[in-house]
Amino acid sequence: MGTSCSWYIIRGKAREAVLRELGLRDAGKQSRNSPYGGTLRPNGWFVIFHGRHEYEDAEAKHLSEGCDLIACFLEEHVMVSKSAGWKDGKEIWSVMHNPDEGLFHLEIQGDPPAALAAIRERITQKQEMEGDSCDCTIEIPMALAAAITGYDHENDDDVEFDTYVKPTLIQRMFGKS
Repeated sequence: MGTSCSWYIIRGKAREAVLRELGLRDAGKQSRNSPYGGTLRPNGWFVIFHGRHEYEDAEAKHLSEGCDLIACFLEEHVMVSKSAGWKDGKEIWSVMHNPDEGLFHLEIQGDPPAALAAIRERITQKQEMEGDSCDCTIEIPMALAAAITGYDHENDDDVEFDTYVKPTLIQRMFGKS
């Protein structure tokens, strides 16, 4: 079936502020099957999964005010991936792979981190060895996000996530958020 999700990785803003800005409340340590979940990493980056849809630039812009933010999107059903770096409400860089544009397609905007060159070379070599039997290029945006933040979504089985929920209108109206 494949993964379909987006997440933010944030440094420089308190977890409580991030939850408040996203309209979420902490539901404790529960199943990661909730559309919202997160964890504070030992290196200070806060990872928050943001449902099963592509993140929105307007939300990333707002959420990145006063902090560093890496936004990630992965849709394995169509093999599209994207990561973008935001700071103080401005997108600094983005890297996107869309195989409809070609197996080696990589759209780069802005000024991506220097780590991109080595990651791209390594994964491009892997893609050349694999041929068109698989899409390795999809890994590049996610590998770049991992190189910056230390969080690798492919290897997080030992990570304990908190679950967050978005209170309903009735819950918010009656203070049960």
